[in-house]
Amino acid sequence: MIARQIVLAFGWLVAGFGGWVIVQPDGLVDLAEVFLRPERLWLVVAIRLAVGVFMWIAAPVSRMPRTLRALGALIFVSGVAIPIVGLGSIQAIAEWGAGLRPIALRIAGLITVGFGGFIVWSLWPRRREA
Repeated sequence: MIARQIVLAFGWLVAGFGGWVIVQPDGLVDLAEVFLRPERLWLVVAIRLAVGVFMWIAAPVSRMPRTLRALGALIFVSGVAIPIVGLGSIQAIAEWGAGLRPIALRIAGLITVGFGGFIVWSLWPRRREA
């Protein structure tokens, strides 16, 4: 199932990104500046919508189908909310995050690793499937 593979790749990417934030918390601020521009914000919206849909589709073959469906719906809704909330509000949240101490960003990175790890674990083939 292609949706499963896409969401697995997304989970690995999220976990890797969280690890990167743990090692280099200032990199999160730099990356946010790259994507928080009007011309790139639509890319973020498209990615969130697609990941939400793929997560929803892949959920039935996961270890935690209801949880993965809920996360997929949450990610999809967050993609829909971006244009509604507006770039200014999102930039204000990013500026607040940029003002946090490095330890807080590292904790956020640790949570991100856990989130990505959960996605990978929930979709990783069980022994009898492999």
